[in-house]
Amino acid sequence: MTTKNQSFTYAEDQSNYRSSRDEIREWARHMEQTYPVALTLTLKQYVLESTDRGKYYRNIDEYDCERIANRFAMKLNRQVFGRRRADKGFLGLRYIVALEGKNSKKNLHLHLAIGGFPEGMTIEDIDKIVCKAKSYTEGLNEQHMTKQADIGWIDYITKEVRRKDTDSILWSVA
Repeated sequence: MTTKNQSFTYAEDQSNYRSSRDEIREWARHMEQTYPVALTLTLKQYVLESTDRGKYYRNIDEYDCERIANRFAMKLNRQVFGRRRADKGFLGLRYIVALEGKNSKKNLHLHLAIGGFPEGMTIEDIDKIVCKAKSYTEGLNEQHMTKQADIGWIDYITKEVRRKDTDSILWSVA
């Protein structure tokens, strides 16, 4: 039997409950100033697979997107800091990477908030090295957008983070 008092307590607990999206946004907003570059990367939606029965195309999945994001991050680090320093882990950029389209009907694509660029690099310089890093990364389309991150970028890239999980954030790239 449920009393009014019990249902009131339940409603009170629900109002104090914070979603995963709220927690991620609060965490990222504290560091928003350290991620001054906003980047959107479009992905090829199919991968050519080779088996003993022949070749076929299949739709990309979350694991393909994560592999592409990791490869792109490695190549971008090399473009910025050089192979020796980037590969040894001495220097590297900081990333928050969100996969969009996994929980919706959109084509899969990546949103990145990037920080750690050397001082004096302009957004035009960064766009040039993004283009070069993309050329070394399979699975990326030509289209991309590099810009100065604005105040709402973190909210924008976390729009597909759901109430109870953060699966659209690619933690392995950070």
